[in-house]
Amino acid sequence: MTSRALAFMANDRYLDWAKIFLESVRSKDAALPLYCIPHGGPIEGVLALRDAFGFELLTEGIDRLDAFAKRLFPNSLARHRANLRKYVALTVPVDEIAYFDIDMVMLAEPDRLFGHIEVGQVDLVYFATSPQWVYRADKIKEAQALFPDMRLISAGAFLTSRNVLSIDSLIGAVENNMDLYLSLRRPFNVYDQPVLNFALHRLGKRCRHIGELDPSLYGMTSSRNRDLCWADGRLVNRAMPGDVVAVHWAGPAKSLVEWLNPRTWQTQRFLKSVRQQAEQRIYDRRLRQSSLIDRRTHTTV
Repeated sequence: MTSRALAFMANDRYLDWAKIFLESVRSKDAALPLYCIPHGGPIEGVLALRDAFGFELLTEGIDRLDAFAKRLFPNSLARHRANLRKYVALTVPVDEIAYFDIDMVMLAEPDRLFGHIEVGQVDLVYFATSPQWVYRADKIKEAQALFPDMRLISAGAFLTSRNVLSIDSLIGAVENNMDLYLSLRRPFNVYDQPVLNFALHRLGKRCRHIGELDPSLYGMTSSRNRDLCWADGRLVNRAMPGDVVAVHWAGPAKSLVEWLNPRTWQTQRFLKSVRQQAEQRIYDRRLRQSSLIDRRTHTTV
């Protein structure tokens, strides 16, 4: 059987987001190996969640990606350059690795996302496009001429294999073609998406949307999507068939005006319920640990 895992990136600044994301994953798959990539800054609160949600810390390759990011974005803040750390996921020793940003809530069973990687045929599975955040608008035609099969994907969630893409091949694709990369990439502090897309395009990797591979899945969407609605207790996209894989919620949630919109209230209630489930899971785990310590102490005495 193909070995599988899922990686995410977090620090204590986004602790509440991590709880929601982890609960959305663990409520659907209790056994999937999970790996946390430190985003930089304090992470003690996130690490305290390991007992409740069962994940390992992943740091191999951070030094190489940090050095690469500093060369690429020398005038940017370290916390912005740290967005490239997500590609540490490419070091996980499994056949297929999924990466998800934690500003999402998983709606589909993670197991449904795996099993599609076939080197040279399907090198990477993506869940949403991001055409406006990859290349300059006036360079799209040039990029299409250079990369006829290019897909402008969101780097917020993807699935691939270390047998297809490595940290070194990603860095090399950019640094060995730096002039071309700089001429194409969208400027203004866009970090991870141009890097991933350019590397995939330059290396000739074949990227396919999850809906092409499994029509029962729609993909990832934003909570801003006006086609999202609730039906039979779950979020669906009324304009497209297939189950929604994940919803990106935290970015839109930063807009107070949008969060006051009655259209978002049911989603807010759903997120609140997931957060409450996470807190209950954490509480139950701590209670079990406390009871175990008490029994051991009583037995020793």
